[in-house]
Amino acid sequence: MSERWLAIGVVASLLGCAAARADTLESAGLILPDDPRFDVFELSNSAGDGTFRSPHGTVLLSFASKDSRFCRAARIPADKAVVLACREEQGWKIEAASSVTPAEATNPTNFGGGGMQEVSDAVESLRTPADLLDGPGIIEAAGRGWRNPPPFDDQSLDARDILRRTAQVYRASKSYIDTGTVQTAYLTQLGERIGETRFKTAYVAPFDFRFESKMGDFGTIEVVYIAWMGRTGVDTWFSVKPDREAVVTTIQDALDEAAGISRDSSGMIPGLIFPGTKLGGDIVRLTSPVRLEDAQIDGFDCFQVQGFRWPYAGDPTTVWIDKDLFLIRRVYEEGKIKDGTTKTTWFYTPAINVPVEAESLVFNRPAIE
Repeated sequence: MSERWLAIGVVASLLGCAAARADTLESAGLILPDDPRFDVFELSNSAGDGTFRSPHGTVLLSFASKDSRFCRAARIPADKAVVLACREEQGWKIEAASSVTPAEATNPTNFGGGGMQEVSDAVESLRTPADLLDGPGIIEAAGRGWRNPPPFDDQSLDARDILRRTAQVYRASKSYIDTGTVQTAYLTQLGERIGETRFKTAYVAPFDFRFESKMGDFGTIEVVYIAWMGRTGVDTWFSVKPDREAVVTTIQDALDEAAGISRDSSGMIPGLIFPGTKLGGDIVRLTSPVRLEDAQIDGFDCFQVQGFRWPYAGDPTTVWIDKDLFLIRRVYEEGKIKDGTTKTTWFYTPAINVPVEAESLVFNRPAIE
């Protein structure tokens, strides 16, 4: 089952229970066995895909929660809603619900449509880092009566699992912001010199986006680049050629154009949000990735993964990924230059699915220091 649910948001009202339920249980938001919706959550695909279909609803995803419950999201046509519920002793407890159009409520496949931020947020806050339940996982959960999921151990995730989940989180984001720096140490016969590039990113799905980098590797001169996308198209600005007309037509081309002067920060994360950049998604497509010992970065528990950004060439790249959010917090790699070596670190302060100030998405030319 696809994880496209992460990219969609929900309205903020839980639907009431059916009138036939007792008042005390109605206030608790429980779906009981005498409710037609109960069989939707309890039986759908319980013996394999397609083994139970109900006119009362369609389950779209299933997962184990952090508080040791099985949870499922389903489209319920009669309620004109997508409902997220988790199994408790008496029934399925509604955790979140979203209003959708009648057409969306009867869509048998996709988890999406409408403004569904509440359900999306509830799923993200409840689920463990494990993947959504697949066919065999659903059969096993049903065999347990949808109770007592086995405890999740993040040690079971290998490097590829971590990188895959990281890619999914970025690509399904409703919004994303970050600030950060790229610090490069140039080690040559003349000694050591430190260059620094500052950057910031703002994004609101599906296409409002702004990236800005200020590269200061060469003394007091800052080289500024902006890549922007909005309802009117794509635009760029380059401080070295401030009067130049934009020569790109896609956001991927705009990000690729900035790769060198932004020290790859234009593609590192934006390339995950907008797949198709030449240097973007490589950070989650490391060759021969291995999981190293977990570490703390800026007080956050992180997975540590190492592999090669350039297949079977150069030195390995190390990535630190937040264990709760699956956001990249730091990247490190070494390289060779004509008369020495470089040591480059990307530092990130990220946030995902948060409000984004409108002014941070406006295409404007910064003041040149």
